[in-house]
Amino acid sequence: MPAPAPLRGPAAAVAYLLATARASGMRINRTKLAKLLYLADLRAVEQGLPPGSGVEWRWRHYGPHSLRLAEIERDLSEAGVIDVEESADPFAGYRERVIYLIDAPQTVVDAHFVEIIDAVLAEYGRWSAGQLKSFTYQTAPMQMAIQQNRREVRLDLAGGAPLPDLGSGLNRLRRWAARNPLPDDEPGGVDDLVEESSQFTDHRAEATRHLMGEEE
Repeated sequence: MPAPAPLRGPAAAVAYLLATARASGMRINRTKLAKLLYLADLRAVEQGLPPGSGVEWRWRHYGPHSLRLAEIERDLSEAGVIDVEESADPFAGYRERVIYLIDAPQTVVDAHFVEIIDAVLAEYGRWSAGQLKSFTYQTAPMQMAIQQNRREVRLDLAGGAPLPDLGSGLNRLRRWAARNPLPDDEPGGVDDLVEESSQFTDHRAEATRHLMGEEE
C-alpha cells in the first residue's frame, strides 16, 4: 500500500505544531492551538517573512482566531491523525476540547516557519489557554482592532489598521453586473469597421510589396 502523501498548507502547520507539542509533553486545546499558531504567524511577519500557517486571522470572541481551524480539525480527525476529547466543568460550565495527536504524519512546512513554531512553543507552549488569550490581546494587530472597536475584522499582522473585506465589495459588483449586462454591439458598428478596414486594403498591399522588394 503506497504511503499517504505528506500534508501541506495549513493542515501541515497544525499537524507539525501538535507533533512538536506532544514530543515536549505539552497539552494543547483548541484555544491554545489557535493562539500559538497566531503567535507563530505574527513572529514570521515581524521577521519579514510571510505568515506560515496559511489561515486568515480575525478578532473574534476570544481574540485572534480563524474559522479555517475548525475545518482543518475536522479533516485531520476524519483522517485519523487527531482525536478531540471534550470535557466540561459542571460547576463553572467551562467546556474544553483537548486535541490529541494519534499519528504524526509527514508534513511539508517551510524550514523558517518550523524554526518559528519551535521557538514559540518553547516560549509559550506551557502557558495556559487563559494566559495566551490575554497575551494575544496585547499584540499590535489586536490592539489596533480594539482601538477601532471593529470585531470580526481581518487582522493586519504587520500591526496596521484592520484589513478591508473584499468579499462584500465583490458581491456588490457581481449583483451590479447581473443587473447591467454588457450591451450588444451598436447596430451597424461592426459593418462600419469592416468597411473602414476594406478601404485600406490597397494601401496595405502596396506597403507589403515595397517591404518585400517586389516594387520596381
